[in-house]
Amino acid sequence: CSSEPQHTLTFVEGKQMEIYDHDCVAVFTQYTNGSSESALPCDYLDVKAYQNGVEIPILVPTGEKTDEYIQCDTSVQSGVTTGVVWFFQLEDTSPVSVEFSDGQKFEVMLTEE
Repeated sequence: CSSEPQHTLTFVEGKQMEIYDHDCVAVFTQYTNGSSESALPCDYLDVKAYQNGVEIPILVPTGEKTDEYIQCDTSVQSGVTTGVVWFFQLEDTSPVSVEFSDGQKFEVMLTEE
């Protein structure tokens, strides 16, 4: 076993979007599958979003691409790095705190409509 993680995630940007008539925050990431087999990013990495300290629900529009980013439940072959987007349903317009399972944390400021 190596100490290098087999599945890595890098934050690209967060932005407010509408998905299926829901106000959402989209968290755009670069995912690398360093394992020896195909994998779903959501099976190996956990991304959570919070507003006002409370977790907000994830939405997964399976099979759809957003700005050329795939959904977190799309299989990625071994050795491939690709864009993956994660959507979370907003409660209000307060900032969104994003946490990755590897300990990375980010703040996404929402635009006032």
